[in-house]
Amino acid sequence: MAKVINDAGAMIDFDAAVNLMDADIARELHESMAPCTEQDYFGAYESAHLAKYGEEWELSKRNPTW
Repeated sequence: MAKVINDAGAMIDFDAAVNLMDADIARELHESMAPCTEQDYFGAYESAHLAKYGEEWELSKRNPTW
């Protein structure tokens, strides 16, 4: 079970987070970044989600709600 740290400093289960990612963003990042670390991928996803939706991803918050 891989853990990553979000932008707010909270520890997140990477595998569970992947299931909650926007599929289009996740696919684009995978195609452009692989191979990379889970942490790098997660951080890139946080930034891409903010850019696409104009708001912080739920799992980027200090106390994310699952």
